[in-house]
Amino acid sequence: REEHMATDDRGREGLSAGALAKELGVSAGRVKKTLVSLGIEPDFIKGNCGYYYAERTARLKKALTET
Repeated sequence: REEHMATDDRGREGLSAGALAKELGVSAGRVKKTLVSLGIEPDFIKGNCGYYYAERTARLKKALTET
């Protein structure tokens, strides 16, 4: 999981779409499509990867179970 985590400028941890997918037991592609459809932007970007704070997980999980 560590390779899919990063910290923002304030030291807060964020998860990549791949890490969120792993936690939710679905594909990274499905997570990415759901994030786009919900209009959820990354909380921060490092390199070319967007990272999301853990509190996004509940909304994402709900959306994934509804589809």
